[in-house]
Amino acid sequence: MVANLSHQYRTTVDPSASNNPHSYALELVGGGHRVLEVGCSTGHVTKHLVAAGNTVVGVEIDESAAVEARQVTDVVHVVDLDMTKLSSIEDGEFDVILLGDVLEHVRNPPAVLGDIVTLLAPAGRLVVSVPNAAHVDVRLMLLEGRVEYQDDGLLDRTHLRWFTKASFRELLDGCGFVATDMRRVIFPLGGSNVPFDRSAHSDATIDFVLSDPDALSYQYVVECRPRSETGDTPDVLAPLEWPWPAHSCEATADELAELRVRTARLQAEVDSWENSTVAKLTKPLRAVSGKLRRALAARASSCVWGQAPFATVAKGA
Repeated sequence: MVANLSHQYRTTVDPSASNNPHSYALELVGGGHRVLEVGCSTGHVTKHLVAAGNTVVGVEIDESAAVEARQVTDVVHVVDLDMTKLSSIEDGEFDVILLGDVLEHVRNPPAVLGDIVTLLAPAGRLVVSVPNAAHVDVRLMLLEGRVEYQDDGLLDRTHLRWFTKASFRELLDGCGFVATDMRRVIFPLGGSNVPFDRSAHSDATIDFVLSDPDALSYQYVVECRPRSETGDTPDVLAPLEWPWPAHSCEATADELAELRVRTARLQAEVDSWENSTVAKLTKPLRAVSGKLRRALAARASSCVWGQAPFATVAKGA
């Protein structure tokens, strides 16, 4: 992990806030538990955990931040998780282990998580949050052939690892856990601090990216339980169906060839009609009729206000 980070992320936490990773984590942890909070920083989440009746042991890499956190809870270990196994320092069993935006800052997330979960009580739970590297803003920037790191956010320059929902699920599965509850922090197109050039992308490209149900997910906040405790409980990180492309490449190629044949036939029919005697004789009348229809349509549309097309809203325009 990179030291001296915690003061950068100092913030005020509102447990009742909506669409917020801290309030979601507090909700999933609940109250009256023995909690190990990994990455407690200066204690901005810790104090709300304690207020909910939890007994909290903190873990922090930054000594100065740990000093502040000890004003909220008695025990805060100063540990670099890349250098020291937490299980060699703490031997208690915890009802809940909270890792709030921690795993993206360590060199070997499977090793760190695999060690930490040995401190979990048999029926205990993990509550973990990670940013989604597949947010629409990141995808569009990558399509432009560049990556620009930021001081915070999805492309925080201190991140050592990046997660999508699929890779996050793979990590949890490898450590024997199933995601049983999830909250998504949603940011719209252009809602992050990731820079991209909207004019460089066609509407079709953006619509395609937004057709992925997880394209607007900015962070995942997930409750996880040992696989042995979940039985037939569904994994909430299981992939959602992406509307298209739904067919194989071979099927798509066949459909495209058929469409080309149909298009050629229709074009032949149009050419035949335009060259017919009836079409030539009625052309002036059809031109007048077309102008009249367009005028009536323009007048009708001017009477409708306050309604934006859904596609425009969905793209954050």
